[in-house]
Amino acid sequence: MSQSSPVNGHRSGRLLAAVVAVAAVATLTLGPRALVAPARDAFMRSMDVVPAPLLAWISTADAERLLNTVMFVPLGATIALLLHRRLWPLAILAGFAMSAAVEYAQATIPGRVPDSADVFWNTAGAAIGVVIVTSIRLVNRRLRRVRR
Repeated sequence: MSQSSPVNGHRSGRLLAAVVAVAAVATLTLGPRALVAPARDAFMRSMDVVPAPLLAWISTADAERLLNTVMFVPLGATIALLLHRRLWPLAILAGFAMSAAVEYAQATIPGRVPDSADVFWNTAGAAIGVVIVTSIRLVNRRLRRVRR
């Protein structure tokens, strides 16, 4: 009977997280409006709950951009986790590619409106996810060196 190593277990967990992130993005961006509207509305309502001075600079259009950005952060982070730390730029490229594919596909879905600006905000979200993972990796590497 073979046992999986901790490295393989971590990799499987990371792969599962990436699949979930891709599925969530696909559902939220390509799913029917009836399915997606409640999630979007909940996000927009949450913007009303945040103290006004913190978000006074965010208009409704900016909240939509923020939603597009936040949605892709987990995607960028999970893809970065799957890659060797030196290949992190590929995770940003993957975020861009998925966003461009989504916008292209939205042109054929009734009720969906493709917007090229969404590609920018989605890619920015993926980049933020990559920066978070890369920062954590750098801190962990530094801590390991200090412990030695």
